[in-house]
Amino acid sequence: MKLGQKNPLSFQVDYDQRLFSLANRGEKNAGQISRPASSFLRDGLRRFRKNRVAVVCSIIIAVLILMIIILPLFWPYSYDQMLGVHKDYTDASYSNLAPFQYGTTELARIKAGEFIFPHIFGTDPHGRDYFIRVIVGTRISLLVGVFAALVVLVIGTIYGSISGLRGGKTDLIMMRIVDVIYSLPDMVIIILLSVILNEAFGFVQDNPLVKTLGANVISIFIVFAILYWVGMARLVRGQILSIKKQEFILAARSMGASNAHIIRKHLIPNCMSVIIVSAALQIPSAIFTESYLSFLGLGVAKPMPSLGSLASAGRDALTLYPWLMLIPSIFIFVIVLCLNLIGDGLRDAFDPKQK
Repeated sequence: MKLGQKNPLSFQVDYDQRLFSLANRGEKNAGQISRPASSFLRDGLRRFRKNRVAVVCSIIIAVLILMIIILPLFWPYSYDQMLGVHKDYTDASYSNLAPFQYGTTELARIKAGEFIFPHIFGTDPHGRDYFIRVIVGTRISLLVGVFAALVVLVIGTIYGSISGLRGGKTDLIMMRIVDVIYSLPDMVIIILLSVILNEAFGFVQDNPLVKTLGANVISIFIVFAILYWVGMARLVRGQILSIKKQEFILAARSMGASNAHIIRKHLIPNCMSVIIVSAALQIPSAIFTESYLSFLGLGVAKPMPSLGSLASAGRDALTLYPWLMLIPSIFIFVIVLCLNLIGDGLRDAFDPKQK
């Protein structure tokens, strides 16, 4: 056999037979990764956008948020303006107007050619425009729900992280405290705390924070800080118990990382799916709690409206003026339903088991 000649019994490729050719552009692109790299948040939002029900509910909530921010800025009536009250007399025709009706003086001005902005939802028994009161009440209810959820989020995440990471007797004692709080009857404790805190804040009415927010609103925040963080703490603790045995936690400890650093940089970021979903579902729970507290007279103080206080005020005239109770009740129903559906959509999008 000559030097360089291929053995016919060999399985080596004979390059002289021209079996190979240069790859074209399409063949080169076929070897590339078809899906670009994506972060956890971006991937979750992509999956969330595929949930049409959750997206529609998000649009509804976004429209409501824009309404409560923008409309009070140019609306011709304020939430505490009594339209039929004048210096010399009170016009009773402004009380309990039906939607798109006017008082006697407004009808006279309309006949004179003047444009009067309509009362879309009518007026309440005190002659105040009901539409702007519902809008401001929606703003108060949403703010209370969001801030109460933030309080629950912060306390529950920190408490659950410490309990899950420390383990042992610390975890045992902390979880028994959670069990005791979890076993308390929510309704009775909320009512008792609200009454006691309202009495306590009555002595500091001149405080700027109490004067701005109101004693009842601060009482609601304190009630949520005391009672409603236990569910979040349990969820976060369960996640951390399964994460803290991972190799990257051992590597962080071997490099001298403190417990605070491990919680902040490693544990909480890996629990974000549970935290996001729990926080989203906590907002409608907080709104509903504020609504029935206001319905019982323990919520937002007068004349500041909330959806619960408006529904409570309309209850007395339900047979004569049913819209005074139905309108805020429908707003509560729509907001709580949409936020719950958004929370379900976030759970499906960020839960790794759904992938």
